[in-house]
Amino acid sequence: MLVIEYLILGLVYTSLVVSLFLQWFCYKKKMENWETIVFTTSLLLLVISIGLSPILEEGNTTSTLTLICMVLVAITTVLETLRQQTHNIPSQYKKIHFVVGVFLIISVLIARFFDMMFFVQSIIVGFLVISIIVSMLIVRKTKSVKQFQHLEKSNRIFGIVFLIIVPIFLIHHYGFEQESYSFPTIFLLYFAFIALAARKIHDDLQRLSITSKQLDPNKQQFKNYGLTQREQEIATFLFDGLTYQEITNKLHISLPTVKTHASNIYKKCSVKNRNELSRLLMI
Repeated sequence: MLVIEYLILGLVYTSLVVSLFLQWFCYKKKMENWETIVFTTSLLLLVISIGLSPILEEGNTTSTLTLICMVLVAITTVLETLRQQTHNIPSQYKKIHFVVGVFLIISVLIARFFDMMFFVQSIIVGFLVISIIVSMLIVRKTKSVKQFQHLEKSNRIFGIVFLIIVPIFLIHHYGFEQESYSFPTIFLLYFAFIALAARKIHDDLQRLSITSKQLDPNKQQFKNYGLTQREQEIATFLFDGLTYQEITNKLHISLPTVKTHASNIYKKCSVKNRNELSRLLMI
């Protein structure tokens, strides 16, 4: 059983590392968001910490590293979800969630020295479960932003899967600690991570393929969203990855004018930034 687990762990590592590499490549091309990168990174760190847990065994509690990674996954799950979905949730709630996560990380480090790990562990498990449930409910109840509308169906499917698998794993692992290795619930979590990474790898490869084949934006979208001639020029430069200052130099107009045009373009196209605009202009 242990050999099989390490083989699957290797597959999880590989899929997450490849996915992270492609995400970083897409980010450089203005096609990915930093929230997705930190989310994948936190998943990778969590899997690494789980793999190291036999070495870092700390009595009857989960290792300090794993608990910290669990908090990171909770924080980044909410961040990525809010970034990908259209919602009316005030930004202050996101800040509160982040602050609570940071407080829990500090609590883990303090509890490590005062033999209170079991108490903190229970709180962190609850924080992770609540974060995942809230995130998945947001996915189920809201629409994806334009940049991620092509992933909306699979996001909803993964929402259901994680709402089922994660509570099962956490309840079994922390509710039946002694039998945790007799029943391979950890495999369910690993396979979910592999499926999540594979889905993202497939999406990134498709986007990179589209970019390599279509170097110019879809001009029909300019007409669809009623962009003026000047806005079409600036939208094309934004699509090509030029900075505001570079656009200013090319068109010989002031920087505030470029920013105003860019703001109008985002508003007309119902997008928030150049990543979403680029994705829209590829369709």
